[in-house]
Amino acid sequence: MTIPIEQLQKLENISIIELFQLNLVSGLHYSSTNSNATTLYRFHNGTNEISTDIKWQGNTYTAVACQIEGFETGDNTVMARPTITFANTISNFSTIIELVNQITPFNDLQKAEIVRIRTMARFLDADNFANNTNPFGTPNTNMELEQHKYQINKKLVENNEICSFELVNTIDFEDLFLPRKQITKDRFPATGTFVFV
Repeated sequence: MTIPIEQLQKLENISIIELFQLNLVSGLHYSSTNSNATTLYRFHNGTNEISTDIKWQGNTYTAVACQIEGFETGDNTVMARPTITFANTISNFSTIIELVNQITPFNDLQKAEIVRIRTMARFLDADNFANNTNPFGTPNTNMELEQHKYQINKKLVENNEICSFELVNTIDFEDLFLPRKQITKDRFPATGTFVFV
């Protein structure tokens, strides 16, 4: 269910909460025979009112400083390739990458899915607040903006401060081959110019 326009147009209590989910691929990022493998990670850039991890729809989103940018492309001929950057000061992402690379060497989380989830503070689970009462409104786990789903195309930076990744839309992935990829003039200049006799 999407958030109604009238909720978005109100000036008070309109804080939009941005959450991220990292979904790993069985057999590529973890062993398909390992029933105890971690298959997804959830993150949020901050904490809730009581200084603990954010909870949304009963799920916990770990507080990790992160930033995502580049959803807009400026013209309609190029697909967005956002960049997501996570803090890596306690080597949390380096650890995830190391575990993944044990299954598929040099994978660096390529093809893992990043889901961007956005909702408003007024709809957050009540246990994010003191006395289990949301002061901004009534919790509603069905109210969120449209989710953005991207795949990790490549790791851009990994050091003891940050891990940064380039994201692509699932239909713009570099490994895709015909007939799955749309042929356009920028990729194949002869498109639309063949003459059949």
